[in-house]
Amino acid sequence: MLVLASQVLLGCAPQPESMFEQQAEEEAANEIGAHSTIQNYELSKPSTSSAANALDKTGHKQALPINISKQQTIARQPNCNGQQTSCQYLEINTLAFTPPQPWLANIMWQTVARTLSPDTPFISQQQVARDSVSALLKQIEFRSEGVSSQPKYQRIDTDLILNQGLSADSVAASNGSNMDSHMNNEVMTGYLLVESTQQRSEDHQQGHRDYVMLDMQKKLQLTVEDVLLADADTQKLLSTFNTIKKQWLAEQGVEQQYLEEWPLPLSEQWYIDQQGLHLVYQSGELLNTQLQPVDFVVPFTQLQGIVKPSYMVRLSTSMTSS
Repeated sequence: MLVLASQVLLGCAPQPESMFEQQAEEEAANEIGAHSTIQNYELSKPSTSSAANALDKTGHKQALPINISKQQTIARQPNCNGQQTSCQYLEINTLAFTPPQPWLANIMWQTVARTLSPDTPFISQQQVARDSVSALLKQIEFRSEGVSSQPKYQRIDTDLILNQGLSADSVAASNGSNMDSHMNNEVMTGYLLVESTQQRSEDHQQGHRDYVMLDMQKKLQLTVEDVLLADADTQKLLSTFNTIKKQWLAEQGVEQQYLEEWPLPLSEQWYIDQQGLHLVYQSGELLNTQLQPVDFVVPFTQLQGIVKPSYMVRLSTSMTSS
């Protein structure tokens, strides 16, 4: 049975019994957006209009509230019950934004689609990405033999983490003024986390994490190069991770003579939070015996002259949709 549910403050929504009921529930959720809210964020709204550029009492841009709700879709292989341990199962937990954030929803569905089918071509449109995910769910739901390209069990979780506070540039510009009064209303950056847990056999479970770094003001997905200063490059950035790399390898039992020259490629998975800049390496990416992703972080104190001050999160807290 394919199930779509939305977590709400007033209680759990009933689980629909068909694809048509899923669609009806999605439409109903849009109509009761406030009741679907599990978290509320405020983002400074970039605009050239005088109304949108209105300032609050502290002289800073007024914030635009965004409500985030959770939605869940589950597909099970036909004739599946609790006694059938070999049944194929796919659970996808996604986010919905009110008011709509097409750019953010687009990035989320693209990432979910690539996580489920890494070998498929890049999907540039949100609806196409959603359709590809829907097609996979239907295959699992209606094929009695299951889908060979997918594991027996897989769960996809999505989360949006926002860096709330001031960047290093904002701190410098404030020049000793009262920052606390407006700090909590400013969200400059954040990252989307799409995490996959899958099991292909009873004794082998594997995790995978996809991070997408976001400029919440410009509504853009960021690359590593976007956050580096003009005279810095990725090799200079990687050099700051050398110490933590060697420490981790030594903890995994790698002999001392191999630590220095052990390759550390630039990971496709990275993000920034109040701790610093993180590089995340997937299962088996650094060592064949590495079963889970590993997260290396270098603090901003070691990134002076490498990372743009506007992307260094200062005096901040991270907010999550969980």
